[in-house]
Amino acid sequence: MKKLLTLLWIIIIAGAAFFVYDYIRTTKPAVEEEQNKTTKSQEISKTPLQEATEQDVNKVKTTSKVIQEGDLAYVNGDYEQAITLYKQALTTNPNSIECLYKIGASYLADNKPEEARRYLLQLEDMQKNLQVEILIGRTYLNDRKIEDAKAYFDKIDAATADTTASSDTTLAPTSGSANTNEEVRYYKALIKILYKKHDEAKADLKSLSETQGLFDEKIKTKVKIFLDAYKTFDVYSDEVKSQHLETVLAKAFIDTGEFAVSIPLLYDVIKMQNNYRDACIMLGYSYMQINKTADAIDAFLQAKTLDPEKPQTLFFLGIAYAIQEKFDDAIFYLEKSFKAGFEPKSIINQKLADIYLLKGNFEKALKSYTDIIDLGIADLSIYTKAVWVCIEKIDKPQRALGIADKAIAANPDAAMGYNLRGWAYVAYGDYIKAEADLLKAISIDPKLDSAYLNLGQMYEKQGMNERAVEYYKKAYELGNGDSISSLAAVKFNKLITSPSWNSSQQ
Repeated sequence: MKKLLTLLWIIIIAGAAFFVYDYIRTTKPAVEEEQNKTTKSQEISKTPLQEATEQDVNKVKTTSKVIQEGDLAYVNGDYEQAITLYKQALTTNPNSIECLYKIGASYLADNKPEEARRYLLQLEDMQKNLQVEILIGRTYLNDRKIEDAKAYFDKIDAATADTTASSDTTLAPTSGSANTNEEVRYYKALIKILYKKHDEAKADLKSLSETQGLFDEKIKTKVKIFLDAYKTFDVYSDEVKSQHLETVLAKAFIDTGEFAVSIPLLYDVIKMQNNYRDACIMLGYSYMQINKTADAIDAFLQAKTLDPEKPQTLFFLGIAYAIQEKFDDAIFYLEKSFKAGFEPKSIINQKLADIYLLKGNFEKALKSYTDIIDLGIADLSIYTKAVWVCIEKIDKPQRALGIADKAIAANPDAAMGYNLRGWAYVAYGDYIKAEADLLKAISIDPKLDSAYLNLGQMYEKQGMNERAVEYYKKAYELGNGDSISSLAAVKFNKLITSPSWNSSQQ
């Protein structure tokens, strides 16, 4: 289990939440990906219709298609899935420059620098490319091998001092690349910060900020964050001690996603002032981001010792314990953070709901989801989860109808609201209203695979098996391998091998 809980769903729309508190801002979404968990069924012989249909809908995935799926997983923050897909593509072409690059970049994004470096060094032996070299240098930084990082970026800088290095934009998992010499200068400035050469670092960062046509807006933003950190310290330089400079710079490293290299700065701060609560919180947060959850919990517990009622400390303790699957501890601290005044409370409710689902406490999960809905801040993924619990877990379709009505009222132009209500009407047994809502959902969004799945289920319940097969097939095609597609395939195969289907075809 990664930084955020991954839940097993039948029908789910992905949602994201941000961790926000006084000292830390992060734009790394915690992505919730829809997955379907099915048990293996017994081997069954295929009917001629089934074989013919499978020839229609089963398509062999090309290497380029697998890479595209990996790119989508990367963009959504699911780096493990991206790596799996890129490695699958690599098996068909072991010397693929694109796959090697993307595997390395994904490992680095997932804060696994050693694994990233292994693939990137292999790629470096095959093709010299500045993008690849920068990523290798970053792996040393993320591994806190500062001497190696310095030597590597010095080598790159020397090699590109008088040239504009070529850049192959087809390598990058996400778009955006041009002249990357400025990126080398940026990382060299960061290394100077770590060596506490602050005057040189400030001068280099200021020079970068004044560079015309800087290669990437993201780097411009990051440069500004560090310059602002120095300005913040300069304002109070006569009143504060040196550890405050380390603290604001550590926060700048966190804000720019350089979690690993913030850790030694924070240790320096804590050595100078061992009762520095906020430094302990930031240390725990950084550890959590690089998948060192036990170390994160130790840091948060130290922060809790210093201030037992700090809402952010209690919240992050809850999240860290959830990552370790210690769900009772997670619930305890999340509920304490709620009472202590953590904001936004919707994040706590969502995390509690996810944990209750994993524990099988569906009533409490539903209450947490409905609390978010009642606050008027729920997105459609929350409505979807609530309806799913009502229908699939506690068999209360009437409650599902009420939640779906609220989804439509809050999102009158969205197809998903009508799909949810149609699904609830199917469970309730009102097929006339179900069909009207599901067809309306399709009229709004003709590619909404879950609406076709729900229509298939509705027609099957009515004994209209041929129409059900038609809609299951459409859901399978539109789902294109997702959980809706998988469930549609299971229902399709089960239906066309059933005695009722065979008798109807005779």
